[in-house]
Amino acid sequence: MSNILPYNTRALVLFPKRAVLRTLQRQWPQIPGRYLVGVALLVIFGLAVFFRVYDLGGRDLWIDEAWVALAALQDTPRTALAASQSTPPLYLLTVWALAQVGGNTEAVLRSLSLFFGLGTLALFWPLARSLTSLPASLLALALVGFSPIMVYFSKELKQYSGDAFFGVLIFFLMERLQARESKWAWPALALAGTLGLGFSHTLVFILPVALAGLWFILPARRGGVALLGGVWAGAFIAGYFLFFRRQVDPELVAYWAQDFPDFSSLAAFLWWLGTALYRYFRYFFGVWGVYWGLPLLTAGILALRKQGSSRAGLYLGGPLLLALGAAALHRYPFMGHYGGNRLMLFSAPLLYLVAGAGLMAILTWLWQKRQRVAALALTGLILLALNPADLVRENLYPQYNREEIQPLVDHLQSRLRPRDWVYVYYFAIPPFKYYFQGSGNRVCWGKSCGEKDLTVTAAGSGPPRRLWLIASHFPSLEKMREFAGGLLGPQWRETACLSRVSAALFCFEWQGPQLAKSRTSLGAPGESGLPVPSPGKAYK
Repeated sequence: MSNILPYNTRALVLFPKRAVLRTLQRQWPQIPGRYLVGVALLVIFGLAVFFRVYDLGGRDLWIDEAWVALAALQDTPRTALAASQSTPPLYLLTVWALAQVGGNTEAVLRSLSLFFGLGTLALFWPLARSLTSLPASLLALALVGFSPIMVYFSKELKQYSGDAFFGVLIFFLMERLQARESKWAWPALALAGTLGLGFSHTLVFILPVALAGLWFILPARRGGVALLGGVWAGAFIAGYFLFFRRQVDPELVAYWAQDFPDFSSLAAFLWWLGTALYRYFRYFFGVWGVYWGLPLLTAGILALRKQGSSRAGLYLGGPLLLALGAAALHRYPFMGHYGGNRLMLFSAPLLYLVAGAGLMAILTWLWQKRQRVAALALTGLILLALNPADLVRENLYPQYNREEIQPLVDHLQSRLRPRDWVYVYYFAIPPFKYYFQGSGNRVCWGKSCGEKDLTVTAAGSGPPRRLWLIASHFPSLEKMREFAGGLLGPQWRETACLSRVSAALFCFEWQGPQLAKSRTSLGAPGESGLPVPSPGKAYK
């Protein structure tokens, strides 16, 4: 009988316990593993997409977004490019085309950034799988998918999500080319780099690293690498003379001066570099990121090198070194102040990948050494530092660059009288122009954030009785009151103030040469007499 039974059945009859174990080990363990990975991917991708799509058009445009919006709403592509404010040309022209088709709502204008954000997610997973283990890839995908910075820029009308997308795209195509060379890989790389230069300024840091990597990874195809470099160089030269040469703004260069390296001494340079790295890790890993981000990054580089994926360190460090070189030449800010690290978003996906690999390597080592309590404690500390509840709130309702000026503009338009004048604070001009639907005949446009001694009668006949001051992107409500005092002088008395997040609308009435010592209190919001809120309540 045993001669005619199948092997597994004979084993069950003769050695039941051992046969069952072997059969289960051979046939079943892969099914639960694949199932769990599938569920994890579904959850991560589902939440990450939801965070990026949710409330896409619900947040008001802030000053930088409004610059792009006003350029994209020009009548022709030529006039749009002329008003581009250093926005990459293909990014701006694509937004212009979207506005022509879908309208000028915030959601339509931000849809290109959303596309890039979703594309980064889709490409990051296969890139991570080619560079590190499955658990580390899942962890890195979660970091990219749930990072408030990555989520936010997928919903901002700026090109930065395109910086991350094209960086991941180039390295993904490189990995595909290394794994199995195909006819489409070389043309795809050439096209991605050529088009990407029109969408992302920071691709100038990615492409040289890609060429260097291909040169050493594929020594037998160095002729093709040289040809690819020639195509990309030609595209860069053409783009420079057609677009970028005229976009160098001296004011921006002066604004970025503090983000250029300090070479006055070795100590000064090291101090500058240390503070830059502090801002970088804090920006991408949160308040406590500098304390755990750098150790995880170091562990990740060592782990990836041990796995034979040291090129991941090249993908991360190479572009950052080129950006540092550009900063040394005063051409690009490096890990800038005041949120300037958004210009480093091109490095964020690889940063999260290496950090994820480092964390997984540490946890695996602790688990293998039977230090399971330490592994759980480390996981708990990182989760505590990330604060998942705040992370979810920020992804759904981001406070970063939130400036709620639209309700104030609407309120102003409903309260304007024929003799009223409006002064628009310098940093509120672009969003005000985007949201304001009335005539600009009695609007004074701010010339700087330190302007003084405004003379409104020079712009029309007869002095106004009321002047409205609308502002956004300012440090505090009290600072705006100090600014208004220097701008208008004692002849004007504040009679109303309406505030929203990082936006405020003041109403001032003419008092003649003598300033009334007490404030009257009338009832209508936005008109004379609305009680002035305290600074502590201005942003609640």
